[in-house]
Amino acid sequence: MTPEEREAWLKARGITIETVEDRKAAASGGVAPVVLQLQGTDVSEDVDGVELAFVPADTSKPIRSVKLPPGLLQPGSGDAAVNFVKPYFASNTASVDASLLKEQAGKQFAGGNLEGLDMSKLTTGAMNAVAAQGSVETFPLVRPAESNRYTGVYVYLDEVGLLKRLQQNKRATAIAESCGFSPAPSFYGDVFIGRVATKPMMINVDFVVGKDTDRAAEWIQRAGAENLVWQAEMNKIQGNSDTQPPAAGTEGKAVQESGFAFTQDDDEVEVTVEFDEDIDKKSIKVVFLPKSLKVTYKGEEALNIDIFDKIDVDGCTWQLDGKTKLVVTLEKVQTGVMWPRITT
Repeated sequence: MTPEEREAWLKARGITIETVEDRKAAASGGVAPVVLQLQGTDVSEDVDGVELAFVPADTSKPIRSVKLPPGLLQPGSGDAAVNFVKPYFASNTASVDASLLKEQAGKQFAGGNLEGLDMSKLTTGAMNAVAAQGSVETFPLVRPAESNRYTGVYVYLDEVGLLKRLQQNKRATAIAESCGFSPAPSFYGDVFIGRVATKPMMINVDFVVGKDTDRAAEWIQRAGAENLVWQAEMNKIQGNSDTQPPAAGTEGKAVQESGFAFTQDDDEVEVTVEFDEDIDKKSIKVVFLPKSLKVTYKGEEALNIDIFDKIDVDGCTWQLDGKTKLVVTLEKVQTGVMWPRITT
């Protein structure tokens, strides 16, 4: 395999490679396409390229579109969004906070013990030099899987945004939370969100502002379950299946939440609500929706929760267990997947 073939093979699998030619092009002057787009008006529909969402940390500013120019979308080039957004992060001239750098270094590199870390090589100046070139971190909101046609969705963020003390991006964190992450990660500074297909070859595809940034978007509704499937596959590959802790509410052990308890198996989730008095069955009302459960008793709300993943409303039932317990059975739409929790 020639060096060129090796480079193409790695890029097709998402490995970011910066060549001498890439660095020369970056240093040759001119304003990067991403910066030009964000300095002008929003991208119109007739502009060629693959769409990404730009999510400012400042919530008073709208989420808007930017587009990967066709020239960056070369076969075998891997995820072109990384190099596309890099100049935007480089354009933020905020300096790395020295005290925060030392604090984070202690946590990340030496387990809190700085004796084993040579701080002379990890200086504020060195980090600022890296930041000036643009440093991109990617965070997977949903992993490629058969159910999404092997297409992942990723956040692209400034890798040193925390060290620059950039504003927390609450909208990006909220999207991650909607995808099932608990606790949801904190993102700092402006971010981009994009979609990447990985089969038959890695290539960027449209992530549409409005349609895909809506919390009710189909890909968000599926994300939690798809990430669990991906993790299960990784556990099998790594041989960790037997060492993973059991999912919440399994092995006959009920998880006690505020106002209810639950257990689960591959197909169903069983929710138990206990009352302080003998239950009048005629006064119970249970409402099943694809992503929520509501129980009222004698006209007063007894339980109202948003559910982690979709349920089959037609397959859900409820019954009394003794005089004071209401048992609600929720049928999972995606069977065979254990939920890490019952609520979103």
